[in-house]
Amino acid sequence: MSELEDLLRQRAEIEARILEVRASEIDRLKFDLANIAYQLRELNALPKTLVAAFTDKAGTFNVYRTMGVKRPQ
Repeated sequence: MSELEDLLRQRAEIEARILEVRASEIDRLKFDLANIAYQLRELNALPKTLVAAFTDKAGTFNVYRTMGVKRPQ
């Protein structure tokens, strides 16, 4: 294998790993945002526009469903 092919393979592996870490970080931040929004809603401190954004089609405030994250057990 030439040096160029080896470097390109390493680059592809690094880029794949970057995408994995980025996706994991996004999921964690979405979960954190969902938790904060839920806590603010319980304290009646969440702005009405965000309440509307986190309300599902059934009219239920469910930030976890609208953000697409799993609710803590």
